[in-house]
Amino acid sequence: MRKKNIALMCSAAISFSTIMSFFTIPSTVFAEAQQEADTEAENPEKAETEAPEEAETEAPEEAETEASDAAETEASDEEELPGVEQVEEDIVDDVSKASVTSKEVPFYFGDLDVVFDYPLYFIDDVMDIPYFNISDWANLMVSLLSDNQERYQLEIETDGDLALLTRENGFSMLIEFGESKILFDDYDGFIHGPGESSLLDVVSDQYTDDNGDPVLIDKIEKGSFDRYGKQIELDLGAYNIPLYWSEEDGLYLVPMQTLSDFLISPSTGRSFLFNTEAVYFANDSDLGCKSEEYTPLGKSYYYSVKSHEMSEELAWYSYCELCLMLDNLYGRKDTHDISSFDSLFTEIGYKEDLLSTDPDVKDGALIDFIKYYLDDLHSGFCGVSYLTDTAQTIEGTSLSGLKDNEVYETYNNARNNADHQIAPYEEYGNTAYITFDHFWFNKAASDYYEGGIEIEEDPASDYLDTVALVIYAHEQITRENSPIENVVIDLSLNGGGQADAAAIISAWYLGEASMSIRSQFTGAISTGTYRFDANLDGVFDDNDTVKDKNLYCLIGPYSFSCGNLVPNIFRSSGKVTLIGKESGGGSCSVLHISSAHGAMFDISSPNRMSYQKNGSFYDTDLGISPDCVIVRPESFYDRDGLTEYISNLF
Repeated sequence: MRKKNIALMCSAAISFSTIMSFFTIPSTVFAEAQQEADTEAENPEKAETEAPEEAETEAPEEAETEASDAAETEASDEEELPGVEQVEEDIVDDVSKASVTSKEVPFYFGDLDVVFDYPLYFIDDVMDIPYFNISDWANLMVSLLSDNQERYQLEIETDGDLALLTRENGFSMLIEFGESKILFDDYDGFIHGPGESSLLDVVSDQYTDDNGDPVLIDKIEKGSFDRYGKQIELDLGAYNIPLYWSEEDGLYLVPMQTLSDFLISPSTGRSFLFNTEAVYFANDSDLGCKSEEYTPLGKSYYYSVKSHEMSEELAWYSYCELCLMLDNLYGRKDTHDISSFDSLFTEIGYKEDLLSTDPDVKDGALIDFIKYYLDDLHSGFCGVSYLTDTAQTIEGTSLSGLKDNEVYETYNNARNNADHQIAPYEEYGNTAYITFDHFWFNKAASDYYEGGIEIEEDPASDYLDTVALVIYAHEQITRENSPIENVVIDLSLNGGGQADAAAIISAWYLGEASMSIRSQFTGAISTGTYRFDANLDGVFDDNDTVKDKNLYCLIGPYSFSCGNLVPNIFRSSGKVTLIGKESGGGSCSVLHISSAHGAMFDISSPNRMSYQKNGSFYDTDLGISPDCVIVRPESFYDRDGLTEYISNLF
């Protein structure tokens, strides 16, 4: 099946997958929100912007209208800012003469059954670069991001070539169409979800009952705070990305991909993907790119349009937007010594291929660049463009990938060759061992209070529920006449996972656990302090923790991402002894993103997980050294020997 071979090429690393507010949209929820938005649009006293009427799935005929007062953008040949070099001819030589075509297309929201029609705009008959009119985009956001408790709102004010969009939380985005700039008074505040208590949202806010009381996880006020970041200016003109406006026609047009990159993907984990026939609000998982077969949504995205070359305009815009996005949102520019990605692409000889109109060449270059030049385990290619047949890529594995595979094989073989099968929960004399390879759970918080949750027998299982395991371990360790004095969390083969689960583990060990995050993009800092209801009695107290035990954490070179974050939190607390070898590092949360031509990939986002010590924030990217070194991999899983070793520690 075409496209499937490359779509399966994805990062092996496990991410901080709930750092961002990833969510699914049940058809009933979105339909109700959309119906409410449409109803409000009929009453201007209740609606800030006019909502489009619900339409049939099939797109009507194209309608062409002239933008009479379009202003010139400043993609000037005279000024070059860091970013993309100027080309000899702009995409549109004279903006005032540009023709604007409007077309309603189906928008699929994570499922083929959740579909509504929205208008898109196209410039000078370039029909593969869609633009949003900001009023349409605002209405879509209101429908998409509102929930039953909190209402997402956007108020729009226009004045000549200026458009100001203000959130219900007071944060705003100013678009200067004449200057081709977008300015945020506080970017993090503008994009974060309605009702979210934390500026950077380390842990989701979905742990409350119908009365608003905490369930399972309680974020406490003590130790939780935000520090806002700097104002942000995105100079699209410096990257040759034009904006179009006509005050007379009420048109304020911004490329859909630019809005998707900076306002959609960072807050939802999904992108707006356009295949010339429809828009798909989705990520690679929604499309089934990593599965044996595409989902119905994926089949629609990939097979409703035949593979073909893209327009020169799309090839150029996709490159420019890629540079703009990476320059601002890639979180490891400093450690990679990257001043601008356009310069880097030129230096390594990839620019020509990344500018190609041949999607096989373009996607192949993107795959190889991410694999061999970014070469970090939070970045990886996830799915080819709808245009691509077979991406022309170099075979092989990156240096980081090779090292990671070797480390995993070494320690996994040592565990498999232990004198017994390592189980997720074990007791050896006075010592309890809790072993799991992923921070993961996918149940509603209330489900754990209903009981009957089974635990996988293999610590390497992708379906091992971390929360259920800890609840079970807590019950065993605190049972009447329990012999347990020492507790060991084994993260030696833990590649990471969900930040929510990491907060739960940390709070169970420490009683109160703080997790911090810093944005490389804005400079904002956020810290959340959490407690965990381990005994499921609805009360968050000292009966929910094992902090009175002797606490240990087993780490190794494969301990990555959350498997590296949690030991850093333990070390900063001064209450947990780390044993093993230096952890594998990994501090950035993962940003699921896409290109303008429809390829999907992950990058290390600008949000870096940190730990706090002496009032300062320290990055966890380089890993952490143990207090007590274990040299041989087989000794990690010699439970008798390790128990004796721990018992002799002072």
